[in-house]
Amino acid sequence: MLAILYGAMNALAAADLKKMVAYSSVSHMGYVLLGLASLTVEGASGAVYQLFSHGILSALLFLIVGVLYDRTRDKTIHYYRGLASPMPMYTAAVTVGFFASLGLPGFSGFIGEFFTLLGAFGTEKFPGWVAFGGALGLILGAAYFLWTLQRMFFGPVWTKGGDAWKPRIIDLNVREKVLLTSLALLSLVFGLFPGLLFGKVENTMNHFVNWITR
Repeated sequence: MLAILYGAMNALAAADLKKMVAYSSVSHMGYVLLGLASLTVEGASGAVYQLFSHGILSALLFLIVGVLYDRTRDKTIHYYRGLASPMPMYTAAVTVGFFASLGLPGFSGFIGEFFTLLGAFGTEKFPGWVAFGGALGLILGAAYFLWTLQRMFFGPVWTKGGDAWKPRIIDLNVREKVLLTSLALLSLVFGLFPGLLFGKVENTMNHFVNWITR
């Protein structure tokens, strides 16, 4: 619970886009510990799903950071405004990545967080306020992702570099489109069809919980 809340609050306070993504990863890994600590099949399965999902979404988010850094060599959030106008496809990719990471239903991030919290609220291994603290992390996650989206991509176009940066603020090239689309679609597939992974790990998680609780 502390990892979830600590990572989320640091992400909310981060001025650097890469640090925001990094602290969000700390927060999301807290759900893995929460699910495993519940010692329930739902929680443990959700923890495995969260690990798998995070592998997809963290790659997507860090690639998003890399696209911007490749153009301006700067990742400071408040150095950018209104990027939706000159970079519409990039803005769409960022929106998908942020919403998938904050747990929007239909993406893999939702499945992992939902089942870890389901196990946390259904266990007797720790009090309910621990699970509630984990659920609070979802609200903070929505806050830092949506606030970053609003600050960087909406409103009048402005960058710290001014006219010097203007030729660099261009939309996605073919390579970037392929990479970002592939990762987004992968998260969508596992969000819509969770049985693809749950079918592989369910028996193992049953044995794990039975062994550790006997």
